[in-house]
Amino acid sequence: MLNEIQKIQASELLDSILFFNQKGWSPATSTNYSVRTHQPDQFIISRSGVDKSKFTLNDFILIDSEGQVLPPFNRPGIKSSAETEIHTYLYKRFPEVNCILHTHSLLGTVLSKLHSKDKTLEFEGFEIQKGLDGNTTHEIKTVVPIVPNSQDMKDINLNIEAYLKGNNKIHGFLIDGHGLYTWGKDIATAKRHIETFEFLFECFQQMRRI
Repeated sequence: MLNEIQKIQASELLDSILFFNQKGWSPATSTNYSVRTHQPDQFIISRSGVDKSKFTLNDFILIDSEGQVLPPFNRPGIKSSAETEIHTYLYKRFPEVNCILHTHSLLGTVLSKLHSKDKTLEFEGFEIQKGLDGNTTHEIKTVVPIVPNSQDMKDINLNIEAYLKGNNKIHGFLIDGHGLYTWGKDIATAKRHIETFEFLFECFQQMRRI
């Protein structure tokens, strides 16, 4: 079972999961979410295959930095997402990150398909961009990479790593035909990043229509 401190973290993460579900951003048991515990090499993560509208504290498990499920959660039938390797890669890549969120909004997924050949979505001049940690002005370009989907998480990680080597720090990325990954120094920041990106996606789509 989670200890008392971990339960507090898990409760905050659960609030975000239920909020995202109400928005329609986690259909068909999809999406995954994690938070670093007070032990830097242990993480609370949502277990696989659970309907997010019915998600509870009992649906969180603990993993280590290699993605292995830790006792007492390592029981038959209990597993973390197939995308756990993306979480562990991002935690290693960004030591300051303490929460990673992955959603499957309809609009984000459609935009990732429409612009997969462009390899990025770009936003500039929107006040909401200040919702991304470290941004203090709307006069900035926000780039969201779009990487190819793969059933091998190493491929996705390699594509993100290749992007990061030649570009400034990003706040999230889209997987082609899949969904959005973002992160933050804490759960509240990561949740704000999800909302910021989703608002930017809406703006982008509305501007295309007009």
